[in-house]
Amino acid sequence: MEVMLIVGLFASSALSLNFIVNQKYKLAGSMNIINLCLVVATAYQFDQVKNIVWLFGIATGVVLVYFVVRFLLKKKKKEKQQSIENKVVDVDVVDKEN
Repeated sequence: MEVMLIVGLFASSALSLNFIVNQKYKLAGSMNIINLCLVVATAYQFDQVKNIVWLFGIATGVVLVYFVVRFLLKKKKKEKQQSIENKVVDVDVVDKEN
């Protein structure tokens, strides 16, 4: 039962996104209402919802780690680029003085 609810949630979400992309907003709204009904039905199967929450928690953690690492790498690259530019400016100033 729980598996069918989850598959139904996935299918209705995917169809809703497809309808939004194809600019069929009434059908997308209908799919969102069906999606909400499936969420309520899944909530009654509370043990399975606990597992889904853990899965979403882990997925959220992975996404957060990805963005933090990406931000840190961009910051490090930017600092490295600035230090290289500063060295180039220093070399130009020394060359012009001589």
